[in-house]
Amino acid sequence: MPSSRRVRLLVAAAAGVALVAGVLIWLQTTTGDERPAVAPVSPPSSSAPVRDDWQTIEYRGVKVDIPADWKRLKKDDCEFQFEQWAPPGSHPCDFKGGVRFYGSATFDPAHGPGVRRTTGTWSGYVYAGDYAVYVSGADRDLVQRVLDSARAA
Repeated sequence: MPSSRRVRLLVAAAAGVALVAGVLIWLQTTTGDERPAVAPVSPPSSSAPVRDDWQTIEYRGVKVDIPADWKRLKKDDCEFQFEQWAPPGSHPCDFKGGVRFYGSATFDPAHGPGVRRTTGTWSGYVYAGDYAVYVSGADRDLVQRVLDSARAA
């Protein structure tokens, strides 16, 4: 029969694990932002004109409107080589913002489509053609606009 000291240690360890799990769940459900954490996804408007400060890119049958200064990043030296366009100064192997294309057959998201507040940024995805179009950035409206523009070519 286990000693009472061993039982106390096991109970204390279990309580610690439960406390950490509770804090992690609380942190994931709390955004600290007045805006709603999830925004509805609007249907894409393929007939909307692209403004002068935006460009339309196409990747394997999917078109997306992005800011004109975003560029395709060369990811030859990166561990993961997903197609990515990002703002100037972005490091190709450290995704902090921009748009990425993931094959929808293997894309395994932690949440449904739409925009959500994540650690310091807004991010979300929509499906277009055979891809999940994933966008991340500090400006919620920009993220939503890029997602709204995603469409099969």
